[in-house]
Amino acid sequence: MRELQETIKSYRLGAGTTMHDEMIPGTEPGSQLKIRIIRPAGLPEKAPMIMDIHGGGYVSGNLDIDNYRNISLAEMTPAIVVSVEYRLATRETPFPAQLMDCRTAYLWLHDHASEIGGDPEKIGIHGTSAGGSLSAGLSLYLRDQGEPLPALTVLMCPGLTLDQTESKLMFGKLGMPAESYYDEIESIYTAPDGNPVSYYAMPAYCRDLKDLNPHMIVVAEYDPLRDEGLQYASRLLSAGVPTEILCAPRVTHGFCVVDQPLTRWVHRGVAASFRREFGMRIKEF
Repeated sequence: MRELQETIKSYRLGAGTTMHDEMIPGTEPGSQLKIRIIRPAGLPEKAPMIMDIHGGGYVSGNLDIDNYRNISLAEMTPAIVVSVEYRLATRETPFPAQLMDCRTAYLWLHDHASEIGGDPEKIGIHGTSAGGSLSAGLSLYLRDQGEPLPALTVLMCPGLTLDQTESKLMFGKLGMPAESYYDEIESIYTAPDGNPVSYYAMPAYCRDLKDLNPHMIVVAEYDPLRDEGLQYASRLLSAGVPTEILCAPRVTHGFCVVDQPLTRWVHRGVAASFRREFGMRIKEF
């Protein structure tokens, strides 16, 4: 595990690509959020932007685990990629604190795009695992609040429902015994007053998916979360939402964290989809 973390942290930037951290105003008064900005060389004056939301089951993870992916997307698209270090879920900071932090970062990008050389009309969202859940929930929240929608939302192996599925039965629950899984989920997603799970936390519970922005959903063939991603994609299509679906073969949850041939192929496809929705020319890789 330590070797994996060192691989993730040490992924090298391409020639001319820069990466640095900044602090922006946080969701709560007086608080701050850390964001990481990756900017490849040769971008136009007003460049497209992609906001990345890391995974970790809401209770773990940080900006480092997405360095490889975000550098790849920044250089392949090319675009400014900004990742957000949202507050992790605890009993003291349950959902929706994580969603609100991501919304805060997204609206900051929209309102302050010129400060980092970005185009406020060309913002995408990308999230993996719990980050995919937050990306889907954020898109729903922005729609419901009448706030600017992203050009494209990419959900990579997202968790979208607490319901049982065939893939959960086949492949387990990401290594957790059933009792621990549901106890942990309840502490994360249930509000302190005992209200039921919000569809911003588990987007598959939203009955009306109309009027959402374009989506791309990537699932892994051997992932316990595979079926909920496929079902959500099907519902988006039925609701008239432009949607792409990709099932990565012979891999399980988290396959896209480190460099491998299939991961590079998937990232090229994601970058091409962002290019399309940003109105950029198709690029040969």
